[in-house]
Amino acid sequence: MEWIHVRHEEVGGFAAGAESFISGQLTACAGSCGPGSLHFINGLYESHRNGAPVILIASQLDTNTTDSSFPQYVDFKSVYSECSVFCEEIISPDKAIEVTKNAISAALSQKGVAVIILPVNISKSEIDYPNKIAVNYHQPRIIPAQEDIKALADVLNKGKKIGIYAGIGSKDARGALLQLAEKLKAPIAHTSRAKDFIEYDNPYNVGMTGMIGIESGFTMLKNCDTLLLLGTDFAWPQFFPEKATIVQVDINLENIGKRHPVNLGLNGDVNETLLQLLPLIDNKTDDDFLRKSVDLHKKTLEKN
Repeated sequence: MEWIHVRHEEVGGFAAGAESFISGQLTACAGSCGPGSLHFINGLYESHRNGAPVILIASQLDTNTTDSSFPQYVDFKSVYSECSVFCEEIISPDKAIEVTKNAISAALSQKGVAVIILPVNISKSEIDYPNKIAVNYHQPRIIPAQEDIKALADVLNKGKKIGIYAGIGSKDARGALLQLAEKLKAPIAHTSRAKDFIEYDNPYNVGMTGMIGIESGFTMLKNCDTLLLLGTDFAWPQFFPEKATIVQVDINLENIGKRHPVNLGLNGDVNETLLQLLPLIDNKTDDDFLRKSVDLHKKTLEKN
């Protein structure tokens, strides 16, 4: 493991989160007792929202210091409860491995921040561990039920003006996404977080919608008769179409229909779902909606 020293804990929190978000790997940051470990919160709040697995080792006062009014005392469980998937204190040296393993498992499996509170006297302790404990984690394949995939194919095959709205959950599905757009003759709009993965070299791209969107992305979503949402938790329902059939695929079940009612929701990894879906999709020949959407995107960029 490589440690990088920074001047301020907030920078450390953002740096750890950025490395985790880009690499997809677990990262860690650590701070001094009291307000030092408190300063990580802005960076870690971002990681919690982005789903980046990060460990924070928050140094705490000696366990013998019970006065909560002591200048360096911070109730980390209260502070980090809203931006972590795990927050536990190591109350004795023999619990260090157990708490650390549980923190790593939570950060990886739940895709978020795990906080380990480490009292200074515990950190100075030495203890023998007879057995090494390892965390073996690989992202599971989550695929919707076959009948749901068939139902999604039926909806898309019936659609005439199909639009795709791709979010960060489509990060690893670019190849399958472009194949689907070609088959459906469907323009692709994307969220700001998906811009880096979806926009480049994409002949179906029409940009973003919403408060920081552009005309072509807004118009496409508003005028499609069938909208496929892929891995997005887009928070502004006023930018969704008013009369379209809306279908959604997301690895987090709680995101389905969270912002806007949907006609069909599939709980699954976007890439795995699209790979199962592609053989069931008819090759459409009418590309009028696609051409008009892409042309408007080109004109919109020229105007701006």
